[in-house]
Amino acid sequence: MAEDKHIDTQVRAQLVELLRGGFAPNVILLREFHYDKAGIMLPGLHFSGWVLLGHMQARQHTLLQFMKDPEKNLEIWPDAHWPQNHTPQSAEEWNTAIDAFERELEEMVQLVQDPSIDLFKVYPNGKTLSWAAMTALHHNGYHTGQLKTVGRQVGVW
Repeated sequence: MAEDKHIDTQVRAQLVELLRGGFAPNVILLREFHYDKAGIMLPGLHFSGWVLLGHMQARQHTLLQFMKDPEKNLEIWPDAHWPQNHTPQSAEEWNTAIDAFERELEEMVQLVQDPSIDLFKVYPNGKTLSWAAMTALHHNGYHTGQLKTVGRQVGVW
């Protein structure tokens, strides 16, 4: 029984670390990205930094809603949201979007850390809360890598 508790604690800690981005912290990288470069679309790409943030935020929001109330939010993979507006209108809009992303990410972290929540219960859609957390960390990590690449090309880093 003690071993099960240890495994549960380890899994939760690892999920939290990776949700926050592991070796490439999502929110820190977003905050380093200059808002005046967030609207630049490089040749051959269909997204800017602003579009990536909007896409990440929308998917994370959907997964968080499932985690908060899995019985009522079974639709976890709707069509991808890609914002039509490619440029934030101000530094305030950029920072507000990052703040919202961070708030929802931390809400997801709080759910993962709560030992009273069963991360492995299978819901009617065949998914678990651990699946939702891993999907969020994978999705955010994938697009954070794209953001980092775009940022290097436009002179952020």
